[in-house]
Amino acid sequence: MTERADHVVEGLPHDLDRFLRDFFPRQRWQSRVQYDHRARRFFLDVIVRDSGLAGDDRFLSLIAFYGRGQRTLMQQNLGLELQCRLFSDEGTDLTPRLRTAETSYLDNGARNSAMGRKLAWLSFRRRVLRDFAPRTLLWGAAMAALVLVFGFSVSTALLLCIVALVVQALLSAFMSGRST
Repeated sequence: MTERADHVVEGLPHDLDRFLRDFFPRQRWQSRVQYDHRARRFFLDVIVRDSGLAGDDRFLSLIAFYGRGQRTLMQQNLGLELQCRLFSDEGTDLTPRLRTAETSYLDNGARNSAMGRKLAWLSFRRRVLRDFAPRTLLWGAAMAALVLVFGFSVSTALLLCIVALVVQALLSAFMSGRST
């Protein structure tokens, strides 16, 4: 398996966490990746710590939606097989519930496209509320502090903020380049 494939497979639990964390608290579930050498297949195992979550159609349909998308991407781009499984905290196999959610929600074309649109809208809203709005308020406060507290002109304060953004972007690019 190539290094790229290793990176993709190892990142599946983290990607699933980012996908689900705004909908369901991480304390209620966990995920891991396993490889079965005999079947030559990867398994994305989701362990549900909360029995109520194991019967929640929303949770199950999101897991199925994520698993189907990742399975397709891995087959097309890496030639790897992936299967999503669901287990209770005690080890009981709940995968049939996941398959039921997959067939009832994702195999219905109207529901699947509606779910994609709904997830896109929720993702946009989440990004605005989590990233854009707080950063805008932070930069507004920085501008106000530079102008009102330190006595800089508005144009100088704006220039300082632009320089800070460029430095932040360069550091971010440098740090992301080091981690790969």
